[in-house]
Amino acid sequence: MSDKNIPYWRDVHTIVFDFDGVFTDNKVWVDQNGIESIRCDRGDGLGFDLLRSFIQAHNWDLRYFILSKEKNPVVSVRAEKIQVDCIQSVSNKADYLERYLGEKNLEHDGLIYLGNDLNDLAAIQAAGYSVVPYDSHPLILHQADMVLSKVGGDGFVREFIEILIELESMSATEISNLFLKNNG
Repeated sequence: MSDKNIPYWRDVHTIVFDFDGVFTDNKVWVDQNGIESIRCDRGDGLGFDLLRSFIQAHNWDLRYFILSKEKNPVVSVRAEKIQVDCIQSVSNKADYLERYLGEKNLEHDGLIYLGNDLNDLAAIQAAGYSVVPYDSHPLILHQADMVLSKVGGDGFVREFIEILIELESMSATEISNLFLKNNG
């Protein structure tokens, strides 16, 4: 793990999330018809509600999306449910991120990548900052800028969002107001 501090939220322009092992515990259930099911944490969905409220309250120009190697309807359904854009079937995530940054004329420093396994290594190295769950592959744990206490699929995404927006420094009233003003 590096000794870099997480960037100040205002300096972040893009957050990219891997899916398997980040939103899930990296396990899959397959029924006798080949239909896959996964387990996700509802708290991560609430984390995105909190992030959207924070973005709106602070007029923050932030892009965020899921970037997945696999094309799977279960990923699309979950992304739609939590209202997060999803790009699938991307085998080389680092190349995708390079093209994305170039097309948007954005710097690497403002990109945070969240992943957990070896197929995320190049993207982790390409990002300005990387965050991984506690149960990541050992090599990924050593390459990451930040290792969180949560494991994938068990509130990891929400833990990251709360750290990024500095939730612990907000009062209960400030947090309530975020939800009252922006989520009804």
